[in-house]
Amino acid sequence: MSDGKASKSERVPNISKEFLHAVKEVLGTEPTPEGIFYYIYAVLYSPTYRKRYEEFLKIDFPRIPLPSDTERFKKLSELGKELVELHLLKHPALQERDRGIGFPMSGSNKVEKVKYDEKTERVYFNKKQYFEGIPKAVWEYQIGGYQVAEKYLKDRKKRELSQEEIEHYMKVVKAIEMTIEVQKRIEDVF
Repeated sequence: MSDGKASKSERVPNISKEFLHAVKEVLGTEPTPEGIFYYIYAVLYSPTYRKRYEEFLKIDFPRIPLPSDTERFKKLSELGKELVELHLLKHPALQERDRGIGFPMSGSNKVEKVKYDEKTERVYFNKKQYFEGIPKAVWEYQIGGYQVAEKYLKDRKKRELSQEEIEHYMKVVKAIEMTIEVQKRIEDVF
């Protein structure tokens, strides 16, 4: 285009030249914009990073530490990519039919009262129906101050869950479970 603007199909990275230069200095090469994005995504999911900058993250844009070396950058970038696939529900493991999450009871599928039973690892949404195989850590996992597994069902109170919503819920729960595992791997690298 002659006016210097990017066409609709052309992607333009939103990375400052200063940050890109600093990363290039550390790594000795310029990583792809996607590699940087995945690196940042992994850093933002590091429990240590979240704890260290907890108050700062509430009031300002997060500060992202420069990678300390090429190997660490590469590992965090790979883990960040895995998280992105999980959060977009596009990870191959989420496509498998048997994800370890069950929905054994047929019934009305109507969401009435959402309750978690820690002993049986079941999430009841009416007196008879439940999802099973949901660990406490997954049930309690929060994003943006909300328990994801609980909020999804509470947002559908007084409605019948469709088959698609039931499948979606089971994918979300599995994605949370896998996110927790990836966060542990990020901690090992971070």
